[in-house]
Amino acid sequence: MGIVSMFKTPRPRQFNYRPVFYDERKEALKEREQQIKQELGLTDENEIRVSGIKGRMRGYYARSVRSKSKSNFRLIIILAILLLLAYFFFYY
Repeated sequence: MGIVSMFKTPRPRQFNYRPVFYDERKEALKEREQQIKQELGLTDENEIRVSGIKGRMRGYYARSVRSKSKSNFRLIIILAILLLLAYFFFYY
């Protein structure tokens, strides 16, 4: 049994995963409450609004995704037209 004590086997590593729950409705409600408070003048004007930044980022992301999908669609149409022209050019 002396050989077993000479070589240490590594212990299994602990897995510490804490799931994060994101409630989109709760976040939207909180953002709307903050917006209403600011419109009514109940909040401090110097306070930084994170929700406005998030909204702008979401809008930017949505625009970029739309523009990418449009450009991909245009590329497919152009390739199809070029293939048709090449087909007619070589076989007629």
